[in-house]
Amino acid sequence: MKICIIGGGAGGRSASRGIRQLDKNIQIDLFSTQAEIGYAPCEPPFVLRGSVKWEDIFYSGDFFEDNGISVHLSTEVTEIDRKNRCIIAEDKSYSYDKLILSPGAIPSVPAIPGLDGKNEYTVSTNIADGRALEQVISKHTSAAVIGAGAIGIEMAMALMEKNYEKVYLLDMQDNILPAGLDEDIASIVERAMKSKGLKLVMSANIKGVNGNSEVKRVILDDDEIEAPFLLLATGAKPNVDLAKRSGINIGETGGILVNEFLQTNDPNIYAAGDCIENYDRIIGQKTRRLMVTTADRTGYIAGRNLVSGNSTPYEGTLLTFAIEILGYQIGTVGFTEKIAKEKGLDTVSIAMTVPTTRVQYGGRPFHFKLIADRKSKRLIGAQIVSEEKIRGIINEMALAIAEKTPVNRLTSIETPYSPAIGLDPLSGGLAKLLRKLE
Repeated sequence: MKICIIGGGAGGRSASRGIRQLDKNIQIDLFSTQAEIGYAPCEPPFVLRGSVKWEDIFYSGDFFEDNGISVHLSTEVTEIDRKNRCIIAEDKSYSYDKLILSPGAIPSVPAIPGLDGKNEYTVSTNIADGRALEQVISKHTSAAVIGAGAIGIEMAMALMEKNYEKVYLLDMQDNILPAGLDEDIASIVERAMKSKGLKLVMSANIKGVNGNSEVKRVILDDDEIEAPFLLLATGAKPNVDLAKRSGINIGETGGILVNEFLQTNDPNIYAAGDCIENYDRIIGQKTRRLMVTTADRTGYIAGRNLVSGNSTPYEGTLLTFAIEILGYQIGTVGFTEKIAKEKGLDTVSIAMTVPTTRVQYGGRPFHFKLIADRKSKRLIGAQIVSEEKIRGIINEMALAIAEKTPVNRLTSIETPYSPAIGLDPLSGGLAKLLRKLE
C-alpha cells in the first residue's frame, strides 16, 4: 500500500506514527511546504523571549528516518487527482492508495481598514515568519499586539521580558482568553499583567490603522496608540484551498468535513488537524479546534483508521486548554458560562477562591469556576487559575465532562487529605454547585 500525507505538522507526524505502528511495510510519503519539519505555533514565543533556540522546537527528523518515511520538504502539493489516485507536487506525480490531508491552518487577519502589510507580523508554523519577527523585535522597544488569545498573550509577555518600554495588548472581546475564561476569572490574571506594566486594552473598537514606515497608529474610539510595528495574533483559519480545488467537501465552520472516522467524502482520503471541522463532546455542535493536542490526536486516529478499516471513532473535542502567565497556571475545559448561554443552555455556576492548603503549610490561593447545565445537572465547564500545578485537576474535570458524570456523583467521590497537600480544592465548590442545582 502507498500512502501520501500532505502536511508536516502535528497532524501529519502523528498520522505517520499511527500508520507505522500497525504496518511496518507500508510506503509513506509526507509532503511539507516548509524547509524544516514544523513546530507548534505556541512554541515561537519561547524562542523570541530567549528561553530556547529555533532548533530546539523543530520536530525531530529521526522518527521519519528510523521508520523509513520519505519526507519531501519545501514541496507544495498543487493538485489531487482523485480519479487516478495521485498527487502533483513540483510537477512530479506521486500515486497513492490512501491519502491524508493535514495542511494545518493559516493566520486569519481581520479586515481592519489601513492594514497594508508593512511593519505588520503574524505568528505561524512557518520559520520565515518567526525569523522575520525575531529581527524586528531586536530593533525596537515598543509594540502593539492585537489579539488577547494564548499566542497574543505569550508574545506580549515575551516582549515584556525583552525589556520593552511599552507593550500594548488589544482585543475586541471583554477579557483575555475569551474562548476559555469568563470575565470574572480572567480579571485575576489581567490584574497581574497590568501590574507588570502591560498596557491592556479590552473591548477595543479598532476603527483603523494608519502611519508611515516609522510608526503604526491604531485608531480607537477615543484614543490612538502608536507603535513601530504590529503583531497580529488574531487567530487562524483552516487551510482548505487544496481540498476545495479537489472537490473535498467543506463543513459549515470552514474546515474539511469528515465523518466520525475522520474520512472525507472521498473514502480514500482522510483529514486531520487544524484543517478539519471538529465538534464538541458536550452537545455535539460543530466547531473549530485549532490546537496542537487536537491535531496530534486526530492525526493518530486517522492514520490508524486508514490502515485498520475505520476501527477507531473520533469522539470530538472537550475544548481543553492550559497556559502559564506570570507564575499563574491557567487551565480550562468545556464551555465558558458566556459561550454556554450563547448556545442556549440554562447554566448554573459558582466561582470561588480557596487555599490549596492551610497557610502554615504554604497554601496559595486557588481560583476556580464551575459551570453546570441545569437540565442535565452535569458539569459543562471548568476554569482554574492558580500558582500551584493544575493539570491533574483539569484532567479530572475533563474526564467528568467527557463521561457526562452528574454533579451529585462528583461530590460523592472519595478524595485524599494530608496537612501538607490539603483537600481537593474543588470539593467545596462542587457541593455548593450541587445545592444551586437542587
